[in-house]
Amino acid sequence: MEQAESDFTKDLLLLMLREYELFVDSFQFACKNFKGNAENAALAQTMGFKSNKAYNEIMFLREITHTVNMFNDMGDIVRLYSKNPETATTRLANLLSMVSGEESEAV
Repeated sequence: MEQAESDFTKDLLLLMLREYELFVDSFQFACKNFKGNAENAALAQTMGFKSNKAYNEIMFLREITHTVNMFNDMGDIVRLYSKNPETATTRLANLLSMVSGEESEAV
């Protein structure tokens, strides 16, 4: 394997691990706050949801959507690599810096 390919796969794995860490935090938060939670019924009604269950489902999905989007972005980058490795590497570096920035803000 060439050095550029090795670096790309290493960075992709690093991004996956960082995103997994963010996902675990979001998933735990979503489960704690929106899985079968009846405490937000008044808020759900005020916001116009038909039920507290609908509110909880939307909020749960909202909490983990960033992971779904990031995995889609990673898939796009991998598909792009065969056509244009330089652009794929640049996009991967941008995503890594974005995730690293989120970690810095969370601390």
